Amino acid sequence: MINNLMMIQLLFLSSIFMILSMIFIMMKNIILIEWLIYSINSYNMKFIILIDWMMLIFLSVIMFISSMVMLYSKEYMKMELKKKYFIMILFLFVLSMILMVISPNIISIILGWDGLGLISYCLIIYYQNIYSFNSGMLTLLTNRIGDVMLLIMIFLIFNLGSWNLMFYKMSNKLLMILFLIMIMTKSAQIPFSMWLPAAMAAPTPVSSLVHSSTLVTAGIYLLIRYQKLFLFNNMNFMIMIIGMLTMIISSINAILDYDLKKIIAFSTLSQLGLMMMMLSIKLTNYVFFHLLSHAMFKSLLFLCSGVIIHFMNNMQDIRFMGNLIYETPLIIMYMNFSNLSLCGFPFLSGFYTKDLMYEMILNYNLNFYIYNLMYLCIMLTVMYSMRLMYYLIFNMNMFYSLSMKMDNWTMSISMFMLFLMSLIFSTFMNWLLFSSMNFSIINLNIKNILYFMMLIGLILINMKYFNYNLKMYFYTLIIKLMMFFYLLKITMLNNFMILMFSKSLMKINEFGWNEYYMKYLMKDFLNMINKNFYLFHLNKFIQMFMMFIYLYLILFMINW
Repeated sequence: MINNLMMIQLLFLSSIFMILSMIFIMMKNIILIEWLIYSINSYNMKFIILIDWMMLIFLSVIMFISSMVMLYSKEYMKMELKKKYFIMILFLFVLSMILMVISPNIISIILGWDGLGLISYCLIIYYQNIYSFNSGMLTLLTNRIGDVMLLIMIFLIFNLGSWNLMFYKMSNKLLMILFLIMIMTKSAQIPFSMWLPAAMAAPTPVSSLVHSSTLVTAGIYLLIRYQKLFLFNNMNFMIMIIGMLTMIISSINAILDYDLKKIIAFSTLSQLGLMMMMLSIKLTNYVFFHLLSHAMFKSLLFLCSGVIIHFMNNMQDIRFMGNLIYETPLIIMYMNFSNLSLCGFPFLSGFYTKDLMYEMILNYNLNFYIYNLMYLCIMLTVMYSMRLMYYLIFNMNMFYSLSMKMDNWTMSISMFMLFLMSLIFSTFMNWLLFSSMNFSIINLNIKNILYFMMLIGLILINMKYFNYNLKMYFYTLIIKLMMFFYLLKITMLNNFMILMFSKSLMKINEFGWNEYYMKYLMKDFLNMINKNFYLFHLNKFIQMFMMFIYLYLILFMINW
C-alpha cells in the first residue's frame, strides 16, 4: 500500500514540475525566495530557494525515476521482511536530493549532501553480509572526505558574510579545490572511483535510483550550477584531465569485468567522466541534457538487469547467462535499446546528447591527444556494450535455471514507462532546449570518424583471437587496472591481517598499560600541578619552591 501511495504522489509531482519547467523556459523566469533565519552584526543567515527551469526539470526526472523504482520494488522486494523500511529509506533519499537541488545555500547543500551519503550507506548494507558491510563502509568513508571538504568551505566562506555560493565571483583557488574534491567524491571520479562498483552490493532498485540517476549526478549538477566559479579560477584543464582519466579506466574495467551490475556501474562511471570533461569546455546546457537522458536509460538498464538476476536464481556472472533472447525477449529488447542509447545509436536518446557534445567539442581548439583519447573512449563504449549483449544473447551455456521465470505486470509497467521515456524524452528535450538555429556544421569526414571508431570497436570485440591474446600479453596490467589502485583488494576481501591488527590495537589500548599511560597520566599530572598552585596560594615556601622546579622542567622539555 505504501508503495502505491508514494509512487502516485511522485508521479503526480513529476508531471507538475515538468509542465512548470516548460512554462519557465518559455517565460524565461527565475524566482528567488529568501528566508532570513538569523542576523548578527553584518552577517545574515538566509535560507534561499532558487526556482528556475533547470531545477524544475531535474526534480521532475528524479521524481519520475523514483516513482518507477517504487513500483518495481513492490514486486522485487516482495519476499523481504523489512520492505516498508526499504521504501521509507528510498523516500528519504528523494527528500535529501530535493533539499540539495532547490537551494544555492551551502547549509542546505550540506544537509542534502550528508543525507545522501548516510541513506546510501543504509541502502547498501540492506543485505547484511560481509561484502555489503565492506562496500557500505568504503562508500561512507569516501563520501566523508567530500563532507569534510564542504565543512571546511563553510568555515572559509563564513568570512565573506554569506553562505550563498551563487552570488560570488571569487578568485580563491583553495576554496575551489575543496569544492572540486567534494564533487569528485560524490560523482566517483578518479581516485575516488572504487566505491561506485562496490556499491552494487545494494538491491537492484537502489542501484537504479541511487547509483545511476541521482546520487552520482548530484556532484555533476553542482558543477553545472557553479561552473562559472571554476572557470573564474582557471580550473577547467584540471577538470578535463580528471574526467578523461575516469572515462578511460572505467571503460577498460567494464570490458574486463564479468559481474553484470558492475559492468553497468563502470559504464555509469564512464559517462560521468564524459560529463566532467565536457563541463571543462563550458558546454553546460549540453551536459545537463545528457545528464537527464542518461538517467532515464541507465535506470532502465539496471531494472532489466535486476529482472535477469531474479530469473537466474540470483546469479550475477554473465558467463552463466546466454540465450536469453528466447526466454525473456521483452527484457532483452529493453536492454538492447538502452545499450544502443548508451553507444549513441542514431535517433535514440544517446544520439541527441552524446553526438551533440562530441560535435560541439570538435569546434574547440583542443590538444590532438585529447581528441585521440576521446575517440578511444567512444570505441571502448561500443566494445563493452556489445560484449555485454553478446554474453546475454548469443553465449551458449548449460546453466538453465530460467524455469523459475515469472513475468510480473508491475515490473513490466515500470520498465515500459522508462523505455518509453528513454525513446521520447531526448527528442522532446532537444526540441524544447535547443532551437533549430543552434546546431553545429562540421566536416563530414570528421563526423564520420565517430562512426568509424564505433565500427572498429564492434569488429575488435568480435575477434576472439584478439581478446585471448590481449589477456595473455597484458595480464598483469589488466589485473592492476581492475584493482583501481588496490582499493578493491583492501576493501572487498575479508582481510584477516587487518582485522587481527585492529583487535590487538584495541587490546593494548583498552586492557593494557597503555590505558593508564594515555588516559590517566596526564590527568594525574595536571591534578598535581593544580594542588601545588593551591598550596602556593596559601604561601607555603616549600610548595612554592617545588612549583618553580616543576615549571622549570616543563619549559626545559618544551625547549628541548
